[in-house]
Amino acid sequence: MFGNRQPVTGNRQLTGNRISPRDLGRRGERRAAWFYRLRGYSIVERNLRLHSGEIDLVARRGRIVAIVEVKTRQSRTAGEGFEAVDRKKRERLIRLGDQYAARHPEALLRYDILSLYWTGWWFEVTHLPDAFRPIADAARPWQWRA
Repeated sequence: MFGNRQPVTGNRQLTGNRISPRDLGRRGERRAAWFYRLRGYSIVERNLRLHSGEIDLVARRGRIVAIVEVKTRQSRTAGEGFEAVDRKKRERLIRLGDQYAARHPEALLRYDILSLYWTGWWFEVTHLPDAFRPIADAARPWQWRA
């Protein structure tokens, strides 16, 4: 009746679908873009490469431009994705934001972190809008700190 397929029984434990890290990152960034589009943002850039590195997502709504760091996980053993955005990473994002602002002086920048956890069936989203703000270093005011 079922050919070579077995029927699903009530005592079968459901396990999620694990995906390769490369596909996970690609799906996570696609899901992040969808998340922002649903909230009225237009996606200006994806994986924008600049001199100091790469911005995962640049989303715009009006004059507000969100510089988004997307962190996707399928295991929480190393912690949540947003916990991986340490001070060094925040300062790099600020430098990248400065480079972006030099090209687009009308933009009001905001730094967001979007943490996605793949359960095996769907993404659980944790959004940290305006997650951090640049602060001028007292000793070197031309440098920003996070």
